[in-house]
Amino acid sequence: MIKILGWCLFLFMYLFAYGVLARAPMEPIAGKPEAEGFRLDAVNGASISLNDFQGKFVLLNFWATWCAPCRNEMPALDNLHSRMRSNGLEVIGIHVGPSLSSVEKFLDQVPVEFTILIDQDMGLANWGVLGLPTTFLVNPEGRLIYKAVGERKWDSPAMTKFLIGLLSGHPQMVKVKPQTPSESLLEQFKKSFGWLYESTLGQFFSKPG
Repeated sequence: MIKILGWCLFLFMYLFAYGVLARAPMEPIAGKPEAEGFRLDAVNGASISLNDFQGKFVLLNFWATWCAPCRNEMPALDNLHSRMRSNGLEVIGIHVGPSLSSVEKFLDQVPVEFTILIDQDMGLANWGVLGLPTTFLVNPEGRLIYKAVGERKWDSPAMTKFLIGLLSGHPQMVKVKPQTPSESLLEQFKKSFGWLYESTLGQFFSKPG
């Protein structure tokens, strides 16, 4: 009997672990509704609107200083921001509720480069945030396309691959052209000093082998 219970416990743990590991990086949002606009104050005092990021993918992370999973994923969000901002992805953190002083204290300990906004009166209730952290992905047309509830490894290879796939497949995103090989010193000299090349080095290199 004990052996059977042991196998059942093992199977349960395996299926649970498999379900967690197999979970998609983010869940698609049915219908892709339009994201509700907002204008909030940033930690540095600037007034920021969602429209300020029009034409980009925006990853909106709702969090709070009292939320341990929120605090845990901040460094990974910052890594993601650093890696993918040049590709057209903007990361924005929205602190739910007042207490600017606690946010500033946290950011002194865990500094991040992405924008942090303060939803003082929790006016973004219509976004349907039922728990923290909750993260939304807004496309360049301003529509909600993906959602993630709970902590994520935002800088993991799987998440990076997922987001790069979305960005690279969107027609508005600028495709980065591969750099052409740099010219040799001889070619640069020939372009800049053609007459001198022809009368000196040109005669040497044009001789048959």
